[in-house]
Amino acid sequence: MTGDQGGGSRSLHPLDRFWRRFSPVRIAPDPAALRVNLSYVLHEPSSSSVVTEHVRLIQAQARRAARAVRNLSILSDEELLTRIVVRDESALDDLQRDCPTHVLSIDLGASTLLGRVLALVLPAGSTAPEIVWIDRSLVRSPSRLQLFGQPADLAVPQLSETIVWFAILVFRPGWNSLLLDAVRVTGDALVSDLAPSIERALRDYTDQWWSQRPWWARPAEAVYPELREEER
Repeated sequence: MTGDQGGGSRSLHPLDRFWRRFSPVRIAPDPAALRVNLSYVLHEPSSSSVVTEHVRLIQAQARRAARAVRNLSILSDEELLTRIVVRDESALDDLQRDCPTHVLSIDLGASTLLGRVLALVLPAGSTAPEIVWIDRSLVRSPSRLQLFGQPADLAVPQLSETIVWFAILVFRPGWNSLLLDAVRVTGDALVSDLAPSIERALRDYTDQWWSQRPWWARPAEAVYPELREEER
């Protein structure tokens, strides 16, 4: 990856490398939450064999992801930059110009490394954005965010900025490099811009979705009659 990336590069102290290599990294998707969430993304009954296979796959992927995070976290900034691929270079240019105060994200892929990667790709001297994890906080009522046809239980913040970004960091094949995917979501259009970006991310990287809690109160078959028919 090239360009005016910020923060400079630094090597890790040997003790830091040792600590990061052997520090436990726990990525533990909740099977029950996965079944509910996958029923919407896959449009399948939560008890279907398709959903069951995806749950098993994601649990296996979570173990691989934990090992990959440990291996990538011990790299120096300069080394880590060589492992980053950007999905849309023009979007990266916009991100670097905007230097947003907040970046919205969800627990997908290499989410624990997202803050470090964003600090690396933004211009030198800029302040690293605060990452707002919209799927980690419980909200009392569903947000206005409609995902896969139903309101999702996500904590979409009310931000004063006119420019906000949504970003995810996922593993590329081989588990030794990362894909940064960022999109601008702006002002009054934040909710309408955010929904398709999240839906695309979940469809593209379903096998790296570490669901910690259900995003919907009921599985898809409780909402869509055609899925109730499939269960019979």
